[in-house]
Amino acid sequence: MKRSIIKKSVFIGTLCLLLSLILTVLFQIQLTKENKLKMDRIYHSLESETYETLQVQMGKLRVMEGHLIETEGGFQSFGPIADRMLNDGIVRSFLFAPKGIVKGVFPLEGNESVYGLDMNTPGAGNLEAQSAVSKGTLLLAGPFDLVEGGIGICGRMPIYLQDGSEEKKYWGIVAVTLNYPQIFKNSSIDLINDEGFACRIWRVNPDDNSNQTILETRKIVKGTSEGVQYSADFFNTEWKFTLEPLVPIYKRKSLWISLAASVLISIVSGYEFYRTKKLKEMQDEASKLIIKNLQQKLEQEENKQLLTQIRSHFFYHTLNTLQGLIIMKPEMAVKMVEDFARYLRFNVNTSVNAEELVLFKEEIRATRAYAKINEAQLEGRLRVEFDVPDVNFMIPALTIEPIVENAILHGIKPKSGGGSIKVSLYDDENFWYVIVEDDGVGFEIGELDKENSIGLKNVKKRMSHFEGCGIEMESTVGIGTKVKIYFSKNGLKNK
Repeated sequence: MKRSIIKKSVFIGTLCLLLSLILTVLFQIQLTKENKLKMDRIYHSLESETYETLQVQMGKLRVMEGHLIETEGGFQSFGPIADRMLNDGIVRSFLFAPKGIVKGVFPLEGNESVYGLDMNTPGAGNLEAQSAVSKGTLLLAGPFDLVEGGIGICGRMPIYLQDGSEEKKYWGIVAVTLNYPQIFKNSSIDLINDEGFACRIWRVNPDDNSNQTILETRKIVKGTSEGVQYSADFFNTEWKFTLEPLVPIYKRKSLWISLAASVLISIVSGYEFYRTKKLKEMQDEASKLIIKNLQQKLEQEENKQLLTQIRSHFFYHTLNTLQGLIIMKPEMAVKMVEDFARYLRFNVNTSVNAEELVLFKEEIRATRAYAKINEAQLEGRLRVEFDVPDVNFMIPALTIEPIVENAILHGIKPKSGGGSIKVSLYDDENFWYVIVEDDGVGFEIGELDKENSIGLKNVKKRMSHFEGCGIEMESTVGIGTKVKIYFSKNGLKNK
């Protein structure tokens, strides 16, 4: 009898060992999936930051083009304009190259050697300049060694001016040269190692078809199965982003701890079976706990990705608004940049912690800045009123601004003559209520499934991760939309 029990105990111990090993493997698979979600989030953040930085700098080429159109091909008086655009420490120089030969350099001091450079000949970066002309579009080149010394990244854009016959004729090339690696100075790339990952940004150099590293946080291990590669198009030039964990699975302490625990569990399980028949219940509870913890981690990563989507959505809309005013209405553009900077300070200073909560006052301050930008751009077609008392409490980050943004983009802008939006706050014994109401074109509630309602959908989905808050919407076509957001006075909790 005793021998039979021992055999059963050994059998159960072996079975538990196999089960524990399977759970360990499944746990590592889930960790790999979790790492993939984190790398996706990191890439989308880096891609958005890099594009936004380059977009601002490449927009200066449009200023150069506008100057050439205004002066009918003259660029000798560009100096004062160049001085105003050289104050960020990123731009190295502006080049004017009639027929591809550099005849204007701003500033000239320190860049004398580039004067007279013929972009039609072989040389570092010239092939890309020629490609920009052949394609008739702006093209990003570099990084490469500059003739004037140092390393730079250049934007080259062919210019076409009207001749006497009213037909556009090729004039030459304008270029903006950016200091490298200063374009990454305000990027979050320095934080990637702290998150446990390595990143390499690279491209295929058209001069020799070699893989050229643009930026690398730490040496990437070639051939690792955990690395992920992404591609991004920056002004007709493909940059690649390679990300991988700093510590591979087989070197993680958690793996070996899990294996050691598996052996220990098998021994203990066999012994406990000898004493009790409750092993199965214990294993079931342990399995449920592991699965629950993994689900919570995945939900947290999903929440972070949703927040990144909302932020990127806002940044692109704002930059598109500013781009058209830089040349035509510079004074208005300066004011709008100040409002945008006010929002960016809020956005940068708000770290995405485990709760992802911010102060209501900060969110309202950022929303006011966004409203001012759009009021100026729409020139009387938009009025935004805030009826908000001086109170403060914690709310999920970016839950009010996307609602106002959606009201402007899909409620007021499509309406002939424009309209108004009112943001108000009231409370009762248990809740704070934020009301965003517009008299725009309205929509069918079923239309929320469409792509143009991504802001509302993301806000609704993010708020679903917290207890004590929610969102209600009502809308009538031709009359307007009312959105009510409520927050518990007892505080918000993660689900």
